Amino acid sequence: MTDDTDNGAAAPTASQLLGDAALQIAAAEGWSAASVRAAAERAGIDPATARRTVRCKAGLLAAIADRVDAAMAEALDVDATDAAIPVRDRLFEALMARLDVLAADRDAYLSILAALPRDPATALAGLPSVGRSMARTLQAVGESPLPPFGPLKVKGLALVWLATLRTWQGDESADMAATMKALDGYLARAEEMANTFLPGARRVNEETPAADTL
Repeated sequence: MTDDTDNGAAAPTASQLLGDAALQIAAAEGWSAASVRAAAERAGIDPATARRTVRCKAGLLAAIADRVDAAMAEALDVDATDAAIPVRDRLFEALMARLDVLAADRDAYLSILAALPRDPATALAGLPSVGRSMARTLQAVGESPLPPFGPLKVKGLALVWLATLRTWQGDESADMAATMKALDGYLARAEEMANTFLPGARRVNEETPAADTL
């Protein structure tokens, strides 16, 4: 067995271990069976430490979202921030990278998506995680999530992502053709709306390379 300290790999944090454990529970028993205590037990973490780390079930969602964010960023190539490539194309690749991460643990994520409508408190508490993930997605493709236009782009991208997830839930094909078609359409509509309602963003673009319309 290779020691992580020998190859430079960092040991997983408590949050990462709890997120992974929650996913395993969701896949095996359903998201309803996931709790901070159950995740701590599966991950071999003291319950008090686990509670300080994530506090509630929405914290498990945030840990899982962080896991997806990191895997997406790792999967993207150097062209992800190339301003010569249309931002819509860059976002398409980033969101598809996110879906590839979900596909690797499809049963777990399907369980989560199916359960959240029946648990509105956790779903509502988890919404900030969606915003953070979309801000990180914008950053991963070289776009700014900062004011004046960044927060609107984050919200627009969140709507695109959530709508795409609904298609992905029912898309059992290996190539995710239906999901890709839906995502492309949602991004096209978002781009059209951004160009219509955020005309000032293009002027900011010319002065600030990090900014662009969705």
